[in-house]
Amino acid sequence: MSYNFAYSFGNDDFSIGMVVFWMVYLLAMLVLSVVLYVLRSLGLYSIAKNRGIRHPWLSWIPVADSYLLGCVSDQYQYVVKGRNKSKRKIMLVLSIVLCALYVVFFANFAGMFSKIISGVLHSHAMETILPSIFGTLMRILILMLPMLGVAIAQMVLHYMAMYDLYSSCSPQNNVLYLVLSILFRVTEPFFIFFNRNRENGMPPRRPDPQSIPSQQEPWDN
Repeated sequence: MSYNFAYSFGNDDFSIGMVVFWMVYLLAMLVLSVVLYVLRSLGLYSIAKNRGIRHPWLSWIPVADSYLLGCVSDQYQYVVKGRNKSKRKIMLVLSIVLCALYVVFFANFAGMFSKIISGVLHSHAMETILPSIFGTLMRILILMLPMLGVAIAQMVLHYMAMYDLYSSCSPQNNVLYLVLSILFRVTEPFFIFFNRNRENGMPPRRPDPQSIPSQQEPWDN
């Protein structure tokens, strides 16, 4: 009588290792995202508050933070260069439009995916669901064109505003900060946070806004 025992553990160990690796990776990315969000929001909040810009708490709200960044840029342009810009309004509109396009995009994508899953689960012939899937796919592809255009416009205005922010804080390093922010987006929150109390590119501070009559500034309406 012969006995044969077979036990394989290599594949199981590899699978467990991969699961652990991805869990640690996703957790690390989540922690990093939270840290970057806090640094950027706190830095932008401090800059806006120090310069008397209304509603500095908008820095903590996605989409609305683009408006606050535009306010910082418009203030710099007006106070230092005498230009009355409306970058804050354009940036806010672009951010809202881009978010709406993202919602429509993912809604269509989720709908197409659900149709495929439903067809597989109910053993429907691909010929019956293919026209619907193809139509949704065409809408997704067409939607990508305006999404790309709005995203590019938003990115250009974002970095223009960031250049003004860096120029107002540390004009001697503004180009360096901007280039690094473009090449390595992860550095931007650190630059904003570490420069939050610097105003080397701004003129001497006016009297405390609390001590003068309330007035609507060109960058704050």
